[in-house]
Amino acid sequence: MNQNWPMFHRDVARRGVTPEALSAPLKLAWVLQTEGRVFFASPTVVGGICFCGSRDKHLYAVEARSGELLWRFYTGDEGNLSNAVDNGMVFVGSNCDGCLRAIDTAAGEEKWLYQTLGPVFATPLVIENMVIIGSSDCHLYAVKHDSGKLLWKQTCGGELRYASCFSEGKVFSGAGDGYLYANRIEDGKRLWRFKTQAAIHCSPAVDENVVFCGSDDRHLYAVDASKGEKLWDFRTENSIRSTPAVTESMVLLTSLDGKCYAVEKFSGQYLWSLATNDSIYCSPVVAGRTVVFGSSDGYLYGVELSSGRIEWRNHVGSAVISSPAVAGAMVFVGAEDGCLYAFSSAGPEDGPRSDKGKKAGNTTSEPGGAGSK
Repeated sequence: MNQNWPMFHRDVARRGVTPEALSAPLKLAWVLQTEGRVFFASPTVVGGICFCGSRDKHLYAVEARSGELLWRFYTGDEGNLSNAVDNGMVFVGSNCDGCLRAIDTAAGEEKWLYQTLGPVFATPLVIENMVIIGSSDCHLYAVKHDSGKLLWKQTCGGELRYASCFSEGKVFSGAGDGYLYANRIEDGKRLWRFKTQAAIHCSPAVDENVVFCGSDDRHLYAVDASKGEKLWDFRTENSIRSTPAVTESMVLLTSLDGKCYAVEKFSGQYLWSLATNDSIYCSPVVAGRTVVFGSSDGYLYGVELSSGRIEWRNHVGSAVISSPAVAGAMVFVGAEDGCLYAFSSAGPEDGPRSDKGKKAGNTTSEPGGAGSK
């Protein structure tokens, strides 16, 4: 594969954007049936291997092109965590035992673990030879990449259940107390905090010195990354439980109101929206000129970036809460039916079967329609 997707929302800034273009229609290439739901866990793809967790408490490593199972590792996590891959190791936490683990990508063997004092729901951030992760014990931890040795930890005022993002020496994290926190990466010192009007149950993204973060108060906030001051906000019709995708000029967000929105990056001005038939927890990503996201209505959508027009949608048949990864002109995403799905522009002729026997070809692809201005 020419491109990798090594962590949730692709990069340390969590912008969720890749230059790779997708050619419609997408066809189901393969499906792997796990023994539990694939909930908030989102896939990563590195070196031709796709990694994804399941509520059966295992992390799976799958050959990205064929769907062949390579190994699975017991983490104890119940499918809430995405993973991060770097330098031959995959990093993943567990809400069962509160540990952060490093697992060898080739052998599927544990290299080290670090114990926090609460369940770990957050996704790791790998940056500058350290791994940063939040815990329900209300601390943000930084440990050494190669050993798991603690470098620093910082107290926050609420549970840290979602991924942090990074830019220009600062780590940004949303917490259950409704604050967006900025901490210095070298020692964890708090630089500022910004208060929203409800709990934050999503990960922020950062670009061009602006942090974008949703809240259960139904708003997406744009905050100055240096000062912690609000630049603008955009209101949706329900809580925001997803991370926005950020392009050069647009911010794409989803909401539990069942809509995907596009707003102007520097002003928050509304551009377009597209309504699905159920709530959206899935974080949107941008592949070339296509916005990709799933909905609890059981569809995976491909939407034209400039207009919000549906280019394609694939009926998975089960709620898609997991956020997609795009690599090698393929889309990887989990679903509540316990399956990891891979879609490609060139699907199989006869539909290969997974290890659990589900045939690729049981989903349906539909042509596009219009969004709303």
